[in-house]
This record gives sequence, C-alpha cells and structure tokens, in this order.
Amino acid sequence: MKTRKLILLMAVTTLTVTSCKKDLFDKDIYDGLVDYQFMIDNTDPSHDWCLTKNDTILLLAPDINLYSVQILTANPYTSTNAEIAAEGVCYGYQAELTYTMPITQQTIYIAVLSNKGEYLGVTSVPYGTKELELSADMLSHEGTLTKPTYQTFTYLYECTFPMPDDFDYNDMVLRITKSLPNVANSLQVDLTVKLEAAGADQLYAAAIQLPDFRYDEIEKVEIVSGEKMDKGYPLDRTFLTNSSTLFRGRQGQAVIGLFECAQWAFSKNQDDLGDIPLLRYNTAPSDKEDYSTTAAPVVTTYRITFKSREIARRLSFDRIDPFLLHMSDNGGIWEVHTYAHKFDEVTRSIYNGQESAYDNRVSWALVIPDGNFRYPIEGVAICRFSSESGEIFGPYDYYVYWMQNQKVRQDWYLTPTRPQLCY
Repeated sequence: MKTRKLILLMAVTTLTVTSCKKDLFDKDIYDGLVDYQFMIDNTDPSHDWCLTKNDTILLLAPDINLYSVQILTANPYTSTNAEIAAEGVCYGYQAELTYTMPITQQTIYIAVLSNKGEYLGVTSVPYGTKELELSADMLSHEGTLTKPTYQTFTYLYECTFPMPDDFDYNDMVLRITKSLPNVANSLQVDLTVKLEAAGADQLYAAAIQLPDFRYDEIEKVEIVSGEKMDKGYPLDRTFLTNSSTLFRGRQGQAVIGLFECAQWAFSKNQDDLGDIPLLRYNTAPSDKEDYSTTAAPVVTTYRITFKSREIARRLSFDRIDPFLLHMSDNGGIWEVHTYAHKFDEVTRSIYNGQESAYDNRVSWALVIPDGNFRYPIEGVAICRFSSESGEIFGPYDYYVYWMQNQKVRQDWYLTPTRPQLCY
C-alpha cells in the first residue's frame, strides 16, 4: 500500500511540474500512469464495461382475467431465484414494459397475475421479443411456486478518479433494488438503496443521476423507509450543496441526493476535534486492522412519483446512474460515474471541454447485475494479470478473459475463484 501511494505521489508531482512548464495537462504521462497501475495489461481496446442489456416488450392481454404481468429472470415454478425486472397492469388490455437483464440472458419469463395478486402461470420467449399476445392456455404452472423477489444490482467504485488506485472497487459499494409499491399506481417507483461498504481513506458523497429523466418530469421524491442517510450531518456541505432529496442537475436532469459523507452515514460520529473519523467500513477481513471496522449496512427507500405513467414505465436499471463525489489533492471536486456516463457533469463543471484528456478504456465503477455479488477485500484488486508472467491473482480469475475480450466470460462475477479474497 505504501509503495503504491509513493508511485502515485511521484506521478502527481511529475504531472504538476509538467503542467507548470507547459501550462497544460500532459496526457502521455497520465495515460502511462493509468496503464501502469491498471490490473490487466492487454485489455480489449473497444471494451464498454457493460454486463447488462435492456429492451422493451408490448404484452397484449385481451383476456379480462389477466390483470397484471411481470418480466422475470427465471421461471418461479422451477427456480428459487427468479427476480422481477419489470411489472405493470394491463391497461386497455396491454402493457408495455422496459427492462434490464444480465447480458448473458437468452430467455425472459413472463408471469401473469390476477387482480388479487395470484400467480396464474408463466410463459417464456426469447430475449428481444417485441410483442406477445397472452392467453390463459399458454401459461404453465407446473412445479412449486417461489414468489419472485425484486431485481437488485450492485454498484462498486474507486474514489480516486482521475488518478488510478488499487482497483479493489470497494471504496463505495451500493446495492439498489427497483420495485413498484403498488402495481396499480404506475406513477410511483421505489428505489431501495443499501450502502454496503465504504473502503476509502477519504471523505466522499453520493447521489443518483436519472440521466434520461428531467427534473420537471418528477412530481416528488420522498423517503418511505429508513431515514435520510446523512441526517444530522454536522459540518458545512462540500459536495452536495443542495441538501434536498430531489434536485436539478446541470443539464436539467433529475438527481436524488443520497449522502454528503459515507463515513457519517455509517457512524453518525465525530471525533474530539469535531471531524468525521476516516474509518473503512465492511472491507477488511478483520475489524482489528487499522482504520477498519464493521457496521450494519445503511438502507433507505426512495419513492419517486412521476407526472405521467408513460414516463414512469421507462425507469429501468440502464437509466440509473449512481455516482460518487470526492476531492482531489489540489482541492478539485470530481464525480465518479458508471462507465456509460463517465464524463457526465451533474453538479458542477469539471472538464471545461477537456474530457479527451481523461478518455481511456478504464472504468472507476462497475455495475454488476447481481444483488449478492461478493466484492474484494481491502487492497486486493478484483483481478491482476501480467501477460509477461502469465500469472493471475485476485478473487475473480475469469475477469481477465472478459477484460481481454468483452464478448467472453460475461458471467465472470458469478464465480469467485478465490472466495477468501472476497468480503
């Protein structure tokens, strides 16, 4: 850890000196630093870091007894792990549903329910089917029904962007569940956010950008379970200067504020000097290690009320962008986004038109379509590989093959090869 920090310090010094001499950012030095610190030395040059795909299907239900429908990841009569990716009532005998699935998913399962919420059966179609007319005789209910749970994704972050770090992706770990509080009230969507871990040695904030939704398209966002994660925060705000749960982003998009300080969200504690202790939460194999401890995850449910049903039904996981805000050593504030939104500027102008200076195929965030994903312990990269030595080390060996070719081992996250290196 000390060696890595020394390397970063030398690199930052070099960049600073270069900047003073040329009055510009030296991209060659920066790219070399990122390449040196990154885990894999021969990554796919076209990698998009995407483990999910999304689609929309129109379900026709002329049978009046077919009240509501669900898009599932598995058959709930034969699997105990089926998740609800989307659901809705068949208004006018039809329901158009948008959903997000793991990129490996080849089949989607459609469950039909009565107006009493009883499962009438399930049918399946290939992923990508655009329209299907449902009838009672096509539904199967053979087996034992296990009621599906709502889909949950895991989001993992390195908090040092644009500088590289150890790539253990546990500086912030969020698990987000999307659900409908009342399937008949299609204006409302619940997002249950669980702050699982904070493995950073610096303070940071977090929010959720809804990049495809305007602030003006949302009636309100309210907390219906748990409490505001940074309730009672005692210091002046640095990152999320707007303390509202819902606020307008720079491009007019809707933004949900999660917390001003992850460490405060976990501890609600100050030291003798009034500062927030810089502890790492839920990342070290033992809470006896320096600056590490364990704590119960922080869970809050946000209810989003949209102004129209058509707008609300578009909210799927591919349209959710949680992001982290941190301060660099020179006092600049950076946002760490999922790869699809890497250069978005939600709360402030960051790049001033110079995004290309940081344009590389490295992501400081991972989106995992699995609510039970086991993230690496503190200081252990998710996987490291050198083509020179051929050695692989880390909790997920198959990650290497996905990094080298984004079309293969897209299920790497399901199988930790060294589970002892996972939290």
